[in-house]
Amino acid sequence: MEKDQRKKIQITAAKLFVQKGFHATSIRQVGKAAGVNSSMISYYFKSKELLLLSIFEPSIHDLETIKSHLAGNSGTEMLQLFYMIDFYTERVMTDDTGIYLMLQEQSLRSIDGSTNLLDKIKDQQFALFQDIVNAGIKKGAFMPDVNTRMIFYTLIGTIRYIIIEHKGLWLQQNLPAHQENFRMAMTDANAYLKALLVKMLLPDHKKFDN
Repeated sequence: MEKDQRKKIQITAAKLFVQKGFHATSIRQVGKAAGVNSSMISYYFKSKELLLLSIFEPSIHDLETIKSHLAGNSGTEMLQLFYMIDFYTERVMTDDTGIYLMLQEQSLRSIDGSTNLLDKIKDQQFALFQDIVNAGIKKGAFMPDVNTRMIFYTLIGTIRYIIIEHKGLWLQQNLPAHQENFRMAMTDANAYLKALLVKMLLPDHKKFDN
């Protein structure tokens, strides 16, 4: 019951933060929309700033989900990277507002505490990506002179652009056409990013075998 109440507040707050803006949304407005007393929100989250940060927490749990899956599967390093792309594109398409808000806050850095949390998430994502690439290089499956960080930034940057440009319109205007454009863009991005990994990581003689 308490967990459901907390989740309801987070979902309601996230939608209001997208529609009205974080600073223009009050705890009272969140409580009214969620059907709870403002004091209940303060009990669970202490402040509006901590409420926003709590909405980003699932992204940390995402990494544990990915690591758990990879630990239980013996696929090639390229298939592991493909899984990461599949996981995040699906996550972005099914997440209502949390990831969009997180990207906004990465740009604005408008509240205390967001910098450390968001940098931690990004650093952990890169570390996992780098570990997989390095394992592929060590096995001779990937080219040895790749710029892992720039490849990672390209992947993240592509997904980030689609979220901000397409999902932003969908969330703010709530038009079915924007939702469909967003889903089409994410589907195209999934295929494009996989092809990009093949081109940038695999030696020429292996590209036709993948």
